[in-house]
Amino acid sequence: MELTPTLILNLALLIVPPVTLVLVFRQWLARHIRWTVALTALWDVLLFWDELFYYESFGLFAVLILVQLAATGAAAFRFYNKQRKD
Repeated sequence: MELTPTLILNLALLIVPPVTLVLVFRQWLARHIRWTVALTALWDVLLFWDELFYYESFGLFAVLILVQLAATGAAAFRFYNKQRKD
């Protein structure tokens, strides 16, 4: 599989926004960090609307979104639980 510029751009668009959201919420809105999972899902659906319903890439796209949401959720709830204990 060749790394094309489009593939690298899509990878960056799948990684950078969730990480940024978690860090921003952790810094300023720690009580509401759980919302990062929903905002990440909304971002993905809006940004990758064409790929979501393209029959050849639906399975791969669905797996990538689920992995991304699981990672974002794990990070958000980890920070949320740590903040609640303090």
